[in-house]
Amino acid sequence: MRFRFTRRTATLALLAAVLGLVPAGIAEGARKPRAPRSLVVSAPGFDTCETPTVQTMRAWRASPYKVVGIYVAGDNRACKSARLTRDWVKQVHGQGWDFLPVQVGLQAPCTHSPKPGRIDPARAGEQGVADANDVVERAAALGFKPGSALWLDMEAYDSTDTACRVAVLDFVSAWSDRVRRRGFVAGYYSSLDSGVNDMVEAVGKRSIPDAIWYARWDGKPTTTDDGALPAGYWAGNRVHQYSGNVVETYGGVGISIDGNFVDGPVGVL
Repeated sequence: MRFRFTRRTATLALLAAVLGLVPAGIAEGARKPRAPRSLVVSAPGFDTCETPTVQTMRAWRASPYKVVGIYVAGDNRACKSARLTRDWVKQVHGQGWDFLPVQVGLQAPCTHSPKPGRIDPARAGEQGVADANDVVERAAALGFKPGSALWLDMEAYDSTDTACRVAVLDFVSAWSDRVRRRGFVAGYYSSLDSGVNDMVEAVGKRSIPDAIWYARWDGKPTTTDDGALPAGYWAGNRVHQYSGNVVETYGGVGISIDGNFVDGPVGVL
């Protein structure tokens, strides 16, 4: 399959955000404060636990991938991104890569993950603001400018637990609003069956992220014809993680990756 790779103008990106973030008829309050202009990319991408070396990223220019997810913040990161520096970002961007900066912050109280940091339902909004400030500051230290999409990683959780679900929504709404107020685009990663489904249900009822990165390992590198999201929801502001824990080799270098297709906002440098 051949993929298209385009950089749309800031005007078109803003128009896509305004027209495609939520369906027609949704209350204005569901999408305020408005996301800033962003750089929108449509291309295959990947993410991997530990930051690859600059040399590995150069070798992987032989791959079909154009975008890489990087773990910039969060005490719940499985790998600590020891190689990730401002110079790494500059060099790898110079090779032609775009980025999805990710924060693995506090997780749902009822998470299926062993990650230890959990949301306190009584302080969910306060904690969401704190995590938002942390990811903005860490991303800025790496060279990412306002307008960059920053992605909150919320691992799968028991969405049948009502109190837990409300805590997650309170946290994500506060996180999203704070990221926007600081001039960045609020992106949200989660599994389709828990975090993303709950966010779909929240459309029109509360503040929501500007972009969605949904995990469904169906092997389909698309964001539009897989039936994952209702038509019009976050249109043009989506990333689909379609495979996971797959070893691929390019330029003689193998990496265990998750495969993604990006049709949405990325980091701005």
